[in-house]
Amino acid sequence: MTYVIDKSTDDLKLSYYNVNITGLDITPKNGYPGVSYKASKVTIIDPTLSTTYIKKRINKKIDKLIKFMLRILSDTDSSDGDVGMVLDEISRLKGIVFTKYKEHMKIEDYKNLLSKIIIIEEEFKKNYNQKMFIRQVNSRSSYNGFEESISEGRSR
Repeated sequence: MTYVIDKSTDDLKLSYYNVNITGLDITPKNGYPGVSYKASKVTIIDPTLSTTYIKKRINKKIDKLIKFMLRILSDTDSSDGDVGMVLDEISRLKGIVFTKYKEHMKIEDYKNLLSKIIIIEEEFKKNYNQKMFIRQVNSRSSYNGFEESISEGRSR
């Protein structure tokens, strides 16, 4: 059901029109103090407003993801499971942008968001691999059970 507030009349009554509205469907947060209405779904029709909303939402998710990545890279007890969680979250975010938001964005904004996510993914992989390499080098150099000795003499 779609309801429209008709401002052309003086009595400002709520009218029902059977209109198909195409746009970005969002579910707003209800329960703010001072707001008396509750909505289960809002459709954003304006392309610039929907693009701004999508960018803001994706950038919030990217910021959370980067904080989690930095925590994993700085933590010495991080495991491969944590790395898998980050990579799964990145692929989930790419899927959301691809399936849900592609049709509501301009092509250049869409490509910019996807390239931003891909660059973040590649940098995380590179930094994590570098961390694991340094950890392996340090563990091999600190292993005292193996010492290489050079001996000179005649061989048979």
